[in-house]
Amino acid sequence: MDVERNSNNSHDSLEQKLEQLETKRYRAKEEKAKKIEELNLTSDISTDYESH
Repeated sequence: MDVERNSNNSHDSLEQKLEQLETKRYRAKEEKAKKIEELNLTSDISTDYESH
């Protein structure tokens, strides 16, 4: 019975670790998208001063 209990604890621990990694991946993905958007916005600003 102890082996089964340890197995369940190990499984729960892995499930918890997986959830943490998925959350971390999601946040990193969102942060990356935000940074790309910011870079795109700043690169859209025209610096062609000769056109005026």
